[in-house]
Amino acid sequence: MTGASTRARRLRLAALALVLGALHGPLLGGCAPRTSQLEQGRALRTGKPPYDELFEAARALREASLEAERRAGEARAELARALGVAPPAARDAAIEAARARAEELRASGVLLHVELVPEARIVRARRGRRLGAEDRRVVEAMEASLQRALAASRELGELAKRAAELERQRAALAAGSTEALANDPRRREVERELEAAERVLAEAGALADRHAGSASKLALDLVLALDAGAHPTRRGAASRPPPRRPAGAAKAPPRRGSGRAPTPRPDPSPKEPPSPPAPPSPPQSPGVDDFDP
Repeated sequence: MTGASTRARRLRLAALALVLGALHGPLLGGCAPRTSQLEQGRALRTGKPPYDELFEAARALREASLEAERRAGEARAELARALGVAPPAARDAAIEAARARAEELRASGVLLHVELVPEARIVRARRGRRLGAEDRRVVEAMEASLQRALAASRELGELAKRAAELERQRAALAAGSTEALANDPRRREVERELEAAERVLAEAGALADRHAGSASKLALDLVLALDAGAHPTRRGAASRPPPRRPAGAAKAPPRRGSGRAPTPRPDPSPKEPPSPPAPPSPPQSPGVDDFDP
């Protein structure tokens, strides 16, 4: 076979492939699954209020859950940046760095305390020195991270509840769609969007629930880290044995075989009960410094 005939054969095969592609392309394209509008971030408009309201609510919930997830991530990143922690394994390392910074401040005479009501804030009790500019910046960043984490946890928890509520509405509409849309030319499109809404709501609810727990754990770990740094003796308080009673305070056990309890003997010479001791004077509280200049 000559080179010219080989080239001619290749050209014929290429032309045949182009013809087959032109003939079967529309058929193959028609078989491909179509992505729903809801999964593309748009809400289908049907002109029927129950369906339109559901699709719009599902779209808005999806966007809100993604936005709340972003803010929860900002709380972790902000804490890591303030404490000089690298992004890998930032959360655990940042919590340990916060604990270490609280211990350093305590050693220099500054105690940190977290108040959660009416809003989360870090209060300083000063016993020696004021905070420097760098320490003040770190404490303010930890407070901002705590506030962001708590706010994100509350918002994501509400979004998870909203997703469950919308799913109940979606299931009710899907159950009655065959009858309600019997003569509607867009019935298949609406049913496809209802199926997509089930996936979107399930993903948004799971995402909100997972990140709500993560944000709540970040806030709790940060509070415990600051408390442990300010009061290191509390770490082992739960494992300490109870104080031993004096030997003379122990009562003798009753004798075996006695059928009844011993009768108490009256005091031959009763005396007036001693007056209670005077209450101790309250300790002098340290000055509280809530980020004063």
